[in-house]
Amino acid sequence: MTDTCIVTGASSGIGRATAIALAKRGRTVICVARSDTALQALKQNYPEQIRIVRADLCDPAGISAVIESVKSVEHVAVLVHAAGSTVALQHYQDLQMPELLSHMGLHVSVPIELNNRLKNKLIGSRILYLDSYSAITPREGWSEYSIVKAAAQMAARSATVELNRSTVIRVFPGGVRTPLVEQLLMSTEKSATVTAFKALDADGGISEPDAVGQFLADILLKATEQQLTSRESWDFNNPDDHIVAQ
Repeated sequence: MTDTCIVTGASSGIGRATAIALAKRGRTVICVARSDTALQALKQNYPEQIRIVRADLCDPAGISAVIESVKSVEHVAVLVHAAGSTVALQHYQDLQMPELLSHMGLHVSVPIELNNRLKNKLIGSRILYLDSYSAITPREGWSEYSIVKAAAQMAARSATVELNRSTVIRVFPGGVRTPLVEQLLMSTEKSATVTAFKALDADGGISEPDAVGQFLADILLKATEQQLTSRESWDFNNPDDHIVAQ
């Protein structure tokens, strides 16, 4: 397999959209997710480009399945860490440690484990993380999500510093129509966050996953090294960051 890419969380949302965008550009994409039905649908639509790995990445066997899928591949050109979990809207005083640790495992520990297990296959590769402004801006009722994303952001920033044989990319997708955002839009809570997202949606400010997936594919496949090293992160909602699409 040439130009091999790995996309975790490929069954839905941004992960699925990114996998499709890469496949449409002729890349071989190893799609990782728990949902066999969603993975099979992807493969059916793109049989030549897509390989599937059904795996629970929070289980060591799931990580091993991903590693095994590229056993015969010398180089993984792209690794997209899009696997996530729908973090419930929780106030600080309602946080439950088992749930919090479970989210931490998927958002923080899993990317670290994949990066380290793949190591030599990632020399010269591009590794992409989805970031969130919630990592630096606490929101009412989002304590759990903000804490998880803050830890994930620092893990990504640490990878940027220490995985110097790869190029680590952080992208802020902003408001995207994912299960978490849909949960917010359907919420009857009157918090400032819920109100803000509903207003954003009314103004057309919630992006579709397909558009974000195209943006990520542009960065991964078309951005020059100078463009990647000239900025600490990319923002889907910043027109200047769409220069690679031109």
